[in-house]
Amino acid sequence: MYNPSVLIISKRRELAVRYKKILKLLMADVVLVNNLSDAIGEIRNNEFEFIIISDTIEENIKEFIKKVRILTYNFRPSIIAVSKSDELSDKLELLNAGADDFLSESMPNKEFQARINAHIRRHIESLINPLTGFLNEKLTRKNLNRIIKRNKTFSAILVSLDGINNYREIYGEIASEKVLQTIGAIISSAVTKEDTVGHWSQNEFLVVTSPVKAEKLAEFFAFAFDNILNRFYTEFDYSNKFTINSSNSKEEEKVSLMKISEAVIEYNSILHKNSYEIIQNLFNLIKPLKNAEKSTYIVDRPKLYGSVDDIQKNKILIMEKDEALGLLIETNCIINGYSTKICDKYENFTDCLVDYLPDLIILDWGTENEKEGLMALDTAKEIYRRRKEKMPTIIFSTNILDKKTILSKGADFYLPKPYSIKTLINTIDKFLNRF
Repeated sequence: MYNPSVLIISKRRELAVRYKKILKLLMADVVLVNNLSDAIGEIRNNEFEFIIISDTIEENIKEFIKKVRILTYNFRPSIIAVSKSDELSDKLELLNAGADDFLSESMPNKEFQARINAHIRRHIESLINPLTGFLNEKLTRKNLNRIIKRNKTFSAILVSLDGINNYREIYGEIASEKVLQTIGAIISSAVTKEDTVGHWSQNEFLVVTSPVKAEKLAEFFAFAFDNILNRFYTEFDYSNKFTINSSNSKEEEKVSLMKISEAVIEYNSILHKNSYEIIQNLFNLIKPLKNAEKSTYIVDRPKLYGSVDDIQKNKILIMEKDEALGLLIETNCIINGYSTKICDKYENFTDCLVDYLPDLIILDWGTENEKEGLMALDTAKEIYRRRKEKMPTIIFSTNILDKKTILSKGADFYLPKPYSIKTLINTIDKFLNRF
């Protein structure tokens, strides 16, 4: 739950304490001061959402409100004037000076609470994302800074919704909004009023919670999202675990289905001096998860659910019957720092694959009717299945325009012939030097 911050400026302590007790019932964070100097210091150090000013202060309340409005021009809090007077002229004077509301000291506590609660409700409603109901980006950053200042133990979970932009391009804006609403419902179903949830960006969420339950929450978010993913895709896309965005005549990387990647850290005042360092650590943690096939999470470092290979990948197997083209590809790969092996006969492909164990395979379709390339791809999948190892990246080079079949078989990138060598090298760079 988000707790708004309130500054109460009053000379009479009993009045200030009374207001503080009422505001505590509304889950607000309250600071009390009794003079202009202290008030200015607090305002400079904190971006209060609400400032309650009583006319018990020694300064002229009208002039004081004008000064406060100038001091807070960059974050625009609601200023509420409280006075012993109930005269219309006094109300108008303070409202015209910059106050957003005027309350009388004689007002009953319940009415005072209801009026302040209405201000808080309108303020928060104006700063929440309409799709998820979570705090917007600005308020999320502000809330994190405020939590850090309390110097209490907490954990932060960065939840990144990967693939939503590609999904939006293919399925449309309305469908992508449904995805955001769904992930919002998943997160909301698991957090409690002690937690806060906000957008770090449109597709990234920051959950602040107790260290005791942070990992369980991350595990649940990943599990729940993967189990409802089929609702957002056609049967073909979901069963094949990828989507296609362009025509057969254009090269295209296989676009994986959406997933969520999560990083979890526990706040440490020694390691994390400010919110920037917390967020930087979260993004550093989450970076390797972008290659994971399904939703996954990492806690601190390096409790990883998934696999990350930090070994430099540079071995390329070229399965190309055209000797001249194979030599051209090999030469350019070597120039760009890659190790290569050419296989020019499909009957030798299995031996070449097992002996070389490449990181990436450039695989040609073969003859139109024999489809040797697709058969070679099936062979490679079976070999790696038996070895219980992850398949190398497959760039499928073809003059047979059948993108769905090729990508469905397991290729990672569809490259129709003829193509430029520059396009091929850029694609290899992208897959083997992704980070």
